[in-house]
Amino acid sequence: MPELTNEILSLRQWVHIGHHIPGRIRLKFNSAIVAKLARYKTTQTMEHAIQFAPLKRYQLNSETNSLLLEYDAAVIEPQLLDRLFHDDDQQARAACTSLINTLTPIYQAGA
Repeated sequence: MPELTNEILSLRQWVHIGHHIPGRIRLKFNSAIVAKLARYKTTQTMEHAIQFAPLKRYQLNSETNSLLLEYDAAVIEPQLLDRLFHDDDQQARAACTSLINTLTPIYQAGA
C-alpha cells in the first residue's frame, strides 16, 4: 500500500482542485501529467473506475485540462479530498492513506 500512496502523491504536483462541493470535484491538471500517465491504460482505468460504486460519473475536458468527478460523499469524505490536494505533505499523505483504507474493501467486494 505504501507504493500506491507514493504513486498517488507523486501526481499532486500536476493537479489542483478547481472547484469542490461535496459529491462533485473539478480537478485542474497541468498537461505535463499526460506524460506521467502515459504508462497507464487511462481509458481502460477510467472505464473501470466509473463502475466503482462510489464514483458516479466523470467528465474529462482536454481543452480546459480538467476532470470533473461526481462521487458518493457518504462514502468518500469530501474533507479527505481537500486534504489530499493540500500543500501540506503530511495532511495529503494521511488523507491518501485514509482514502485507500476506506475504498480498498469496497473495490475488492465489487471485483
